[in-house]
Amino acid sequence: MTKKVWLVILGLNAYLAFTITQFPAAIAYRWFTTPDITLTGIQGTIWSAQIRSGSVGQFSFENLKWELSPSQLLLLRLAGELEADFLGGFINTGVSFSGNETQLTSLRGGTTIAALRNVLPIRGTEGQVNLALEEVSFLNGWPVYALGSITLGNIAVPPLVPMGNGDLIQLGSHRINFNEVPDGGLGGSFSDQEGPIETSGSWALNMDRSFLIQGVLQARPSADAALTQGIDFMTGEPDADGNREFSFAGSL
Repeated sequence: MTKKVWLVILGLNAYLAFTITQFPAAIAYRWFTTPDITLTGIQGTIWSAQIRSGSVGQFSFENLKWELSPSQLLLLRLAGELEADFLGGFINTGVSFSGNETQLTSLRGGTTIAALRNVLPIRGTEGQVNLALEEVSFLNGWPVYALGSITLGNIAVPPLVPMGNGDLIQLGSHRINFNEVPDGGLGGSFSDQEGPIETSGSWALNMDRSFLIQGVLQARPSADAALTQGIDFMTGEPDADGNREFSFAGSL
C-alpha cells in the first residue's frame, strides 16, 4: 500500500474510535438492553457514564459510574473502572471483559446481609459483609479464581428451633480468606474474629462445583445457651481441648 492509503486508513480508524467514544450511553441502552436490566437517569457516553438508578433482575443499585478504556479494544477486551451504591452498601472495582472471561481487580465493597436477601438464600440472617478482594476471575459466569478476603461482621442467625421470642443467635465476626489453588477453583481458610464462637478451618469450591468445608469450633463462655445447644446437636464429641470437628460437603 502507498503512504497515502495508510494515512487514509489511520484517519478512518481515528474517526471511528472518536465516534465510538462519544456514543451516548442512553442510546446504547435503548438499542442493546435486555428485559432484566432497567436503568434510569443515564448521562454520558458508553465509555464514561453515570446512572442515577437501575436494577438487574431483583438486584437494585444507584449512582452507578463507569470509566472504560477504549485502547483496551486493541487487545480484544473491554476494561475500566466501575463503582455503585446499593441498599446498605457500595462497591468499586476494576473490571475487564474478554470473550467468556470476566476479571475484577481491587474489588472493595460493603453491605448488610439484609440487602442481599433477594439474591441469596439467607432469610432471617443479620450482619455486615465487607469485601477486600485483589482479584476475582469468572469463566462463563462461574468464579474460577479469587485472592483476598471477606469479613462477616456481627452475624446473627435464627435458632434451629424457634424460641417464640424472635431473638437471633449471635455468632460474632468471621474472616474468610481466598488463597491461590494450584489445581484451579476457589479455596482458602476461615477463622473467627472474636465473639461467642472460636473456630478455624479450610474450604474449597472445585471446578466441578463440588465443595468441602471442614474445621473445628467450640463455644466460648460468652455463648448463650441456644448457641451451645446448636453446636452440641450439629457436631460430635469434643476433644481434649474442647474443640469439635465439623465437615460439610456437597455440590452447587
